[in-house]
Amino acid sequence: MRYGYVQGIREPISRCVLGTSAIRDGSAHRILDAFFEAGGSCIDTARFYGGGRCEVEVGTWIRRAKPDRLCILAKGAHPPNCRPSAVASDLSQTLDALGVETVDLYLLHRDDPSIPVDEFVDALDAEVAAGRVRACGASNWQRGRLEQANSYAALRGRAGMVAWSNHLSLAEPVEPLYEGCEAVSCQDRRYLETANVALFPWSSQARGFFASVPPESLDPNVWRCWGMPDNYARRDRARRLAADLGVRPINVALAFVLNQPFPTFPIIGPRSTEELSIALEGVDLTLDSDQLRWLELGDVRAA
Repeated sequence: MRYGYVQGIREPISRCVLGTSAIRDGSAHRILDAFFEAGGSCIDTARFYGGGRCEVEVGTWIRRAKPDRLCILAKGAHPPNCRPSAVASDLSQTLDALGVETVDLYLLHRDDPSIPVDEFVDALDAEVAAGRVRACGASNWQRGRLEQANSYAALRGRAGMVAWSNHLSLAEPVEPLYEGCEAVSCQDRRYLETANVALFPWSSQARGFFASVPPESLDPNVWRCWGMPDNYARRDRARRLAADLGVRPINVALAFVLNQPFPTFPIIGPRSTEELSIALEGVDLTLDSDQLRWLELGDVRAA
């Protein structure tokens, strides 16, 4: 397992983050057990998942397993109530469900661009000051709004946004997975190379687009969101490189995200311990800049 640091959190965090939207009953606790046994330490939660059921199950697991190293990434201000006024109540429900007093990283799950960024920053800063949150950030926010929020925070001495959770994978989305979802653009990637902001990309493996499984076994949204010629070409290149390296194409897809020239903590969402084991094979895979460029763009020497 690789580890990294996020501003405001003292302990190292596993570079691979376990999404918990599939943790909906006690039988799924084995996925959490396996992740931590493999060296994982960071889990992604949201009160929105399963109507609150997922966080209740994760809380049950935390009380049973008592993990020594646990970093909780939680999210609030969910659709349709993406408002600063929702932050405190959503966080309270999350803390109660998980059975903890503090979460390490708290992200706004969506944005409402009609609301000034300072109102969101003030709401998050209040929770940091109260000790209920160690660090904060945003999910599915556009870069301009994130920059505005951090400029305001710096001017007013507020807690800035140190984490960003937009979509990034080897496959580029044709359209948003859900309304209000945002993907990392080329300009965003250049920003992340110099900004003191860590990226926690969701659907980092494009929901199985690169998996060696029958296409009909995947969520139909996979093809709606990522089914285009450029992505099929990227998948073919991932297969070729995987064969050369003796790994699976989906491992190459995860390694593409992990080896970016900016800090990334990709979120994975395995539905079984078998899927988890396969995904984690890509964590220690190192790709150089030429391989990353080839995977994404192909042979561009003639360009």
